[in-house]
Amino acid sequence: MTFKPASILWLLLAAPFGAAAISPFYQLNLTPITQNAPSSLSVYQGQVLAIILVQPDCNWCKKQYKLLSHLVEQQPKNCHKLDVMMMATGGDRHALKRAMKRYQSRFPITTLPNKLAQSLTVKSAPQLFILDSEGVLVTYHIGFMPEHALRSALNGLVAKAQCKA
Repeated sequence: MTFKPASILWLLLAAPFGAAAISPFYQLNLTPITQNAPSSLSVYQGQVLAIILVQPDCNWCKKQYKLLSHLVEQQPKNCHKLDVMMMATGGDRHALKRAMKRYQSRFPITTLPNKLAQSLTVKSAPQLFILDSEGVLVTYHIGFMPEHALRSALNGLVAKAQCKA
């Protein structure tokens, strides 16, 4: 199910927006599982960011991960506009770290921040959050998102994003 962000993540998105306001996603405190994971999503400012919520032993999560990996690999080497990050849930940090090693992911992996977890009404995985280059949630999808729907959601956003080498 794909939702346009309305009241789905109201608690998270209730931050004030003004000319100088920063995305509430950029304000989340992250707990890294992998060494390449940032402590804040603000490092992705200017890029389109797909955040996939995964759980251990979730076959649909692995399929979504592979599809996102494929889309990232198709970007020109000198101009990356789409980044992907994984957020793991369904265990403590150490158990998640062991489980996430099976993905052999080059994407950063963090635990699911409590503030975001509390705003989710559905606790299943995978879930996909697509943020535009300013960190605004433009698509929220529960379950596996097929390639045609994912490309459709990303195409206009990627065209407006900045290149990252």
